[in-house]
Amino acid sequence: MNNYKVLNSRGKEIHTDITIHPGEVLQDELDARNIKKSLFAEQLGMKAGHFSELLHGKRHVSAATALKLEKLLGISAEYWMRVQVYYDLFMERHKEMEVA
Repeated sequence: MNNYKVLNSRGKEIHTDITIHPGEVLQDELDARNIKKSLFAEQLGMKAGHFSELLHGKRHVSAATALKLEKLLGISAEYWMRVQVYYDLFMERHKEMEVA
């Protein structure tokens, strides 16, 4: 399975001070593959409204959804979960910095 990491020219993983919600990544993937959102939501077994919320960062990628994404797109469930966890951690750290 692929890891889908961003690497520099020396092969080191790049970390940034910004993050992206997995829904944004999924939106880009669907656009790149010319997949209709309504059809994909149906294949995922999600209501269109819930799927739209996922794409707009209002819902999280669960382990069950990550496994379905893996099956439908060929991108590992671990990747989707890692993006979600990185996003969650980034958001929590930002909250802590605002309070401090």
